Amino acid sequence: MDVLRLGLVQYDPVWCDPEASLARVVELLETSPPTDLLVLPEMSFTGFTMETDRSTLAEEFRAKVAELARRRETGIVYGGVEDGFNRASLLDREGRRIGTYDKRHLFSLGHEPHHYRPGPPPLDWEFEGWRIRPAICYDLRFPYHFWNGAEDYQLIIVPACWPGSRERHWKTLLAARAIENQSWIAGCNRIGAEPRLTYSGGSSVLDPSGQPVALAEDREEVLVTEIRMDLLESTRSRFRFLSDRL
Repeated sequence: MDVLRLGLVQYDPVWCDPEASLARVVELLETSPPTDLLVLPEMSFTGFTMETDRSTLAEEFRAKVAELARRRETGIVYGGVEDGFNRASLLDREGRRIGTYDKRHLFSLGHEPHHYRPGPPPLDWEFEGWRIRPAICYDLRFPYHFWNGAEDYQLIIVPACWPGSRERHWKTLLAARAIENQSWIAGCNRIGAEPRLTYSGGSSVLDPSGQPVALAEDREEVLVTEIRMDLLESTRSRFRFLSDRL
Protein backbone atom coordinates (compact mmCIF):
# COMPACT_ATOMS: atom_id res chain seq x y z
CA MET A 1 0.00 0.00 0.00
CA ASP A 2 1.67 3.21 -1.19
CA VAL A 3 -0.70 5.54 0.66
CA LEU A 4 -1.77 4.84 4.25
CA ARG A 5 -4.73 6.63 5.84
CA LEU A 6 -3.84 7.17 9.49
CA GLY A 7 -6.32 8.15 12.20
CA LEU A 8 -5.12 9.37 15.62
CA VAL A 9 -7.78 9.17 18.32
CA GLN A 10 -6.98 12.03 20.71
CA TYR A 11 -9.47 11.81 23.55
CA ASP A 12 -10.02 11.83 27.32
CA PRO A 13 -10.26 8.23 28.60
CA VAL A 14 -12.51 7.57 31.57
CA TRP A 15 -10.21 6.85 34.51
CA CYS A 16 -9.84 3.09 35.05
CA ASP A 17 -13.09 2.38 33.19
CA PRO A 18 -12.36 0.49 29.94
CA GLU A 19 -15.99 0.01 28.96
CA ALA A 20 -16.85 3.72 29.25
CA SER A 21 -13.63 4.65 27.46
CA LEU A 22 -14.33 2.29 24.56
CA ALA A 23 -17.84 3.72 24.26
CA ARG A 24 -16.34 7.21 23.96
CA VAL A 25 -13.94 6.04 21.23
CA VAL A 26 -16.81 4.48 19.29
CA GLU A 27 -18.78 7.72 19.61
CA LEU A 28 -15.90 9.78 18.25
CA LEU A 29 -15.42 7.41 15.34
CA GLU A 30 -19.05 7.73 14.25
CA THR A 31 -18.30 11.02 12.51
CA SER A 32 -14.74 10.31 11.36
CA PRO A 33 -13.75 9.27 7.81
CA PRO A 34 -12.53 5.75 6.98
CA THR A 35 -8.95 4.81 7.87
CA ASP A 36 -6.48 2.07 7.15
CA LEU A 37 -4.93 2.28 10.62
CA LEU A 38 -6.20 3.86 13.85
CA VAL A 39 -3.83 4.77 16.69
CA LEU A 40 -5.00 5.31 20.29
CA PRO A 41 -3.04 6.77 23.23
CA GLU A 42 -0.95 4.83 25.74
CA MET A 43 -3.07 2.74 28.17
CA SER A 44 -5.87 3.65 25.82
CA PHE A 45 -8.88 2.71 27.95
CA THR A 46 -7.77 3.34 31.55
CA GLY A 47 -5.44 6.33 31.59
CA PHE A 48 -1.87 6.14 32.90
CA THR A 49 -2.66 4.34 36.13
CA MET A 50 -0.36 2.45 38.45
CA GLU A 51 -3.33 0.53 39.88
CA THR A 52 -2.39 -2.77 38.31
CA ASP A 53 -5.59 -4.52 39.38
CA ARG A 54 -7.63 -1.95 37.42
CA SER A 55 -5.29 -1.38 34.48
CA THR A 56 -5.08 -4.93 33.10
CA LEU A 57 -7.30 -5.47 30.07
CA ALA A 58 -9.32 -8.67 30.25
CA GLU A 59 -9.49 -11.01 27.28
CA GLU A 60 -13.23 -10.35 26.96
CA PHE A 61 -12.57 -6.63 26.65
CA ARG A 62 -9.80 -7.11 24.10
CA ALA A 63 -12.31 -9.05 22.00
CA LYS A 64 -14.49 -5.93 21.88
CA VAL A 65 -11.59 -3.88 20.50
CA ALA A 66 -11.05 -6.58 17.88
CA GLU A 67 -14.72 -6.35 16.94
CA LEU A 68 -14.33 -2.60 16.47
CA ALA A 69 -11.49 -3.24 14.01
CA ARG A 70 -13.63 -5.72 12.07
CA ARG A 71 -16.64 -3.44 12.03
CA ARG A 72 -14.69 -0.44 10.76
CA GLU A 73 -12.43 -2.55 8.53
CA THR A 74 -9.34 -0.83 9.90
CA GLY A 75 -6.17 -1.79 11.70
CA ILE A 76 -5.93 -0.53 15.29
CA VAL A 77 -2.99 0.22 17.58
CA TYR A 78 -4.10 0.40 21.21
CA GLY A 79 -2.45 0.22 24.60
CA GLY A 80 -3.19 -1.65 27.81
CA VAL A 81 -1.58 -3.64 30.58
CA GLU A 82 -1.09 -7.37 29.99
CA ASP A 83 1.12 -9.87 31.83
CA GLY A 84 2.65 -7.06 33.91
CA PHE A 85 3.74 -5.05 30.85
CA ASN A 86 2.60 -1.68 29.54
CA ARG A 87 1.80 -3.09 26.10
CA ALA A 88 0.87 -1.75 22.68
CA SER A 89 -0.96 -4.10 20.33
CA LEU A 90 -1.48 -3.98 16.57
CA LEU A 91 -4.67 -5.48 15.14
CA ASP A 92 -5.30 -6.07 11.46
CA ARG A 93 -8.60 -5.26 9.74
CA GLU A 94 -10.01 -8.61 10.84
CA GLY A 95 -9.25 -7.88 14.47
CA ARG A 96 -6.38 -10.36 14.65
CA ARG A 97 -3.44 -9.32 16.78
CA ILE A 98 -0.42 -9.26 14.48
CA GLY A 99 2.06 -7.37 16.66
CA THR A 100 2.82 -6.43 20.25
CA TYR A 101 5.38 -4.21 21.90
CA ASP A 102 6.09 -3.93 25.65
CA LYS A 103 7.26 -0.53 26.82
CA ARG A 104 11.02 -0.60 27.12
CA HIS A 105 11.73 2.59 29.09
CA LEU A 106 9.60 2.90 32.21
CA PHE A 107 8.88 6.35 33.61
CA SER A 108 10.67 6.39 36.97
CA LEU A 109 9.37 9.86 37.84
CA GLY A 110 5.87 8.37 37.84
CA HIS A 111 6.98 5.19 39.72
CA GLU A 112 6.18 3.04 36.69
CA PRO A 113 9.12 0.63 37.32
CA HIS A 114 7.56 -0.29 40.69
CA HIS A 115 4.41 -1.57 39.00
CA TYR A 116 5.31 -2.85 35.53
CA ARG A 117 8.12 -4.79 33.88
CA PRO A 118 10.31 -3.33 31.12
CA GLY A 119 10.12 -4.95 27.72
CA PRO A 120 12.96 -5.91 25.35
CA PRO A 121 14.16 -3.89 22.34
CA PRO A 122 11.37 -3.63 19.78
CA LEU A 123 10.64 -5.88 16.86
CA ASP A 124 9.21 -3.97 13.92
CA TRP A 125 5.62 -4.54 12.88
CA GLU A 126 4.40 -5.25 9.35
CA PHE A 127 1.12 -3.73 8.22
CA GLU A 128 -0.02 -3.84 4.59
CA GLY A 129 3.38 -3.11 3.08
CA TRP A 130 4.54 -0.71 5.79
CA ARG A 131 7.21 -1.57 8.30
CA ILE A 132 6.54 0.14 11.65
CA ARG A 133 8.82 0.83 14.62
CA PRO A 134 6.65 0.83 17.77
CA ALA A 135 7.38 2.97 20.82
CA ILE A 136 5.38 4.08 23.86
CA CYS A 137 5.53 7.59 25.35
CA TYR A 138 8.77 7.82 27.42
CA ASP A 139 10.64 5.76 24.78
CA LEU A 140 10.57 8.91 22.66
CA ARG A 141 13.34 10.44 24.80
CA PHE A 142 15.85 7.71 23.88
CA PRO A 143 17.22 8.00 20.31
CA TYR A 144 18.86 4.55 20.28
CA HIS A 145 15.40 2.97 20.49
CA PHE A 146 14.83 4.13 16.91
CA TRP A 147 18.38 4.02 15.54
CA ASN A 148 19.08 0.38 14.74
CA GLY A 149 17.37 -0.76 11.56
CA ALA A 150 16.02 2.69 10.71
CA GLU A 151 16.68 2.09 7.03
CA ASP A 152 14.23 -0.83 7.10
CA TYR A 153 11.13 0.87 8.52
CA GLN A 154 8.98 3.69 7.14
CA LEU A 155 6.79 4.70 10.08
CA ILE A 156 7.25 5.26 13.81
CA ILE A 157 4.14 5.06 16.00
CA VAL A 158 4.14 6.53 19.52
CA PRO A 159 1.01 6.11 21.68
CA ALA A 160 1.47 8.37 24.71
CA CYS A 161 0.22 9.88 27.92
CA TRP A 162 2.51 12.92 27.73
CA PRO A 163 1.81 15.68 30.30
CA GLY A 164 0.87 19.13 29.07
CA SER A 165 3.60 20.69 31.22
CA ARG A 166 6.17 19.14 28.86
CA GLU A 167 4.33 19.65 25.59
CA ARG A 168 7.31 21.45 24.05
CA HIS A 169 9.46 18.37 24.68
CA TRP A 170 6.83 16.17 23.01
CA LYS A 171 6.71 18.23 19.84
CA THR A 172 10.49 18.69 19.67
CA LEU A 173 11.28 15.02 20.19
CA LEU A 174 8.75 13.85 17.61
CA ALA A 175 10.40 16.13 15.05
CA ALA A 176 13.88 15.00 16.09
CA ARG A 177 13.06 11.29 15.73
CA ALA A 178 11.53 11.90 12.28
CA ILE A 179 14.55 13.89 11.09
CA GLU A 180 17.18 11.54 12.55
CA ASN A 181 15.64 8.45 11.02
CA GLN A 182 14.07 10.01 7.89
CA SER A 183 10.82 8.34 8.81
CA TRP A 184 7.17 9.23 9.03
CA ILE A 185 6.15 9.51 12.68
CA ALA A 186 2.71 9.48 14.30
CA GLY A 187 2.41 10.52 17.93
CA CYS A 188 -1.00 9.97 19.53
CA ASN A 189 -1.37 11.65 22.90
CA ARG A 190 -4.37 11.83 25.21
CA ILE A 191 -6.14 14.93 26.46
CA GLY A 192 -7.94 15.78 29.70
CA ALA A 193 -6.99 15.14 33.32
CA GLU A 194 -6.11 12.29 35.65
CA PRO A 195 -5.79 12.40 39.45
CA ARG A 196 -2.16 13.59 39.19
CA LEU A 197 -1.62 14.93 35.67
CA THR A 198 -3.25 16.97 32.92
CA TYR A 199 -2.74 16.53 29.19
CA SER A 200 -2.95 18.94 26.27
CA GLY A 201 -2.93 16.51 23.35
CA GLY A 202 -0.62 17.66 20.59
CA SER A 203 -1.19 14.49 18.58
CA SER A 204 0.49 14.88 15.22
CA VAL A 205 1.89 13.25 12.10
CA LEU A 206 5.24 14.45 10.74
CA ASP A 207 6.90 13.64 7.44
CA PRO A 208 10.47 12.25 7.05
CA SER A 209 11.86 15.80 7.08
CA GLY A 210 10.22 16.55 10.40
CA GLN A 211 7.49 18.77 8.95
CA PRO A 212 4.03 18.40 10.54
CA VAL A 213 1.40 17.32 8.03
CA ALA A 214 -1.40 17.04 10.60
CA LEU A 215 -1.74 18.48 14.11
CA ALA A 216 -4.63 17.99 16.52
CA GLU A 217 -6.13 20.94 18.34
CA ASP A 218 -6.55 21.17 22.11
CA ARG A 219 -9.71 19.04 22.14
CA GLU A 220 -11.04 15.55 21.52
CA GLU A 221 -10.85 14.61 17.87
CA VAL A 222 -9.95 11.89 15.39
CA LEU A 223 -7.10 13.34 13.35
CA VAL A 224 -7.06 11.69 9.90
CA THR A 225 -4.36 12.18 7.30
CA GLU A 226 -2.58 10.28 4.51
CA ILE A 227 1.09 9.35 4.48
CA ARG A 228 2.91 8.38 1.30
CA MET A 229 5.64 5.84 0.71
CA ASP A 230 7.02 7.72 -2.30
CA LEU A 231 7.77 10.81 -0.22
CA LEU A 232 9.81 8.74 2.21
CA GLU A 233 11.68 7.01 -0.61
CA SER A 234 12.48 10.27 -2.38
CA THR A 235 13.68 11.88 0.86
CA ARG A 236 16.03 9.00 1.64
CA SER A 237 17.23 8.82 -1.96
CA ARG A 238 18.04 12.52 -2.16
CA PHE A 239 19.57 12.83 1.30
CA ARG A 240 21.50 9.63 2.06
CA PHE A 241 22.11 10.41 5.70
CA LEU A 242 21.32 6.94 7.02
CA SER A 243 24.14 5.35 5.03
CA ASP A 244 26.65 7.70 6.69
CA ARG A 245 25.99 6.33 10.17
CA LEU A 246 28.88 4.56 11.87
